[in-house]
Amino acid sequence: MRKGDSDPSKNPRPSRTTRDRTEDDILNGWKEIGKFLHCSAKTAQRWADSDDLPILRPVTRSKAPVLASKRALDAWLKGGVEHVALTDTKLIALDRRSRILWSYEFQHSLRNYGQDELEWRLRIVDLKGEGERGVLLAARFSTQQNPNTLFYFSSSGKIDWRLEADPLLRNRDGLPFDRAWAFKDIAVTPTSGGPVWAALGNHAGWAGCVLRIDPRGRATVQFANAGYVERLCPVTLQNGNFIIACGENNDFDQAFVALLGADDAPAGSPFGERLVYRFSNAPTGAPSKYILFPRTELNLARQSPYGHATRITQHADGIIVEVETGGNGGSFLYHFSKSLEPRYVFPSGSHEFVHQSLEKTGAITHSWLNCPEMQTPLFLRTWEPDSGWYDQPIPWRDNPWKELQIGSA
Repeated sequence: MRKGDSDPSKNPRPSRTTRDRTEDDILNGWKEIGKFLHCSAKTAQRWADSDDLPILRPVTRSKAPVLASKRALDAWLKGGVEHVALTDTKLIALDRRSRILWSYEFQHSLRNYGQDELEWRLRIVDLKGEGERGVLLAARFSTQQNPNTLFYFSSSGKIDWRLEADPLLRNRDGLPFDRAWAFKDIAVTPTSGGPVWAALGNHAGWAGCVLRIDPRGRATVQFANAGYVERLCPVTLQNGNFIIACGENNDFDQAFVALLGADDAPAGSPFGERLVYRFSNAPTGAPSKYILFPRTELNLARQSPYGHATRITQHADGIIVEVETGGNGGSFLYHFSKSLEPRYVFPSGSHEFVHQSLEKTGAITHSWLNCPEMQTPLFLRTWEPDSGWYDQPIPWRDNPWKELQIGSA
């Protein structure tokens, strides 16, 4: 909260927790929101920016007024879940003044998570769209006997539902996979009340999938893939909402990225020629687009079949998919539009050093500055429902640091 703003908790409103979700519950515009909160419209805007005031911004019309639910504002005034903390066995929810609201103790110890992993495993979300934020936790326990489990805790700390990582997929012989499924990523729809998306991989086999999970914890396989699905990224396009998924495809021994319609029929990855990587009960729909990344010279020099697609980053003008090239941080960063139209590719800073280390061992016989792989565009293998497979070039982005080295040589 900015200096000079009044404390919203000192202007309490009468409770409206029993009010039905009718049109009377909706406030239209900053003026009505400020009036409800007993503050100015500008103060309400500041609270939205700095103190997570729960407002709804229309997606379809940029100039449309913001909306707010009176129930959601009442819950915000009371002090809902703003922060969460994890210990070895306990989940703790705190309000915006870091006061403990509730805690839950697990029967088994949780694994330690790094900060990057914790960002997707632990989310504060208004999953039901009722203005009260709960906690979503993709728990991985210290012992393998306890399956990966997705928990949703209500705003009061009650477990509304739990979902084990065990999708109803079968191998080509109709048999279930070993119970070694693990959550790889969790994505939450930007609008309240939308579905949760989960990426999974089977650590005892080759299979992966994307689950669509409704606010009641009911899951369906939205996408079955012949390899792990590592990361997810929700995007909104003119023709609807989509999920971008990336990971690996064992049928082709290549990394992939796919565009999945959020409201499309469940789909499966395109088939290759290796029957072992087939499901007997895969969804029969098709992804909107499926792209295979090329094997790089560093993959071949290290005798690695492919690089893993490890990260999706969304930017204002598109997305970047990071695909490993040589290990030890070496990767190519592929820049796409949000509809997965290729724009350019560029190497990570570590790629150069991995290349140079392989030069010293003789695994690569040319220098980094004269690398032939970077003299011509790379080619992506792309599949679409109407056209099937085709090759798509993706150019290199200019590398000013390389040009400086050549000029100074």
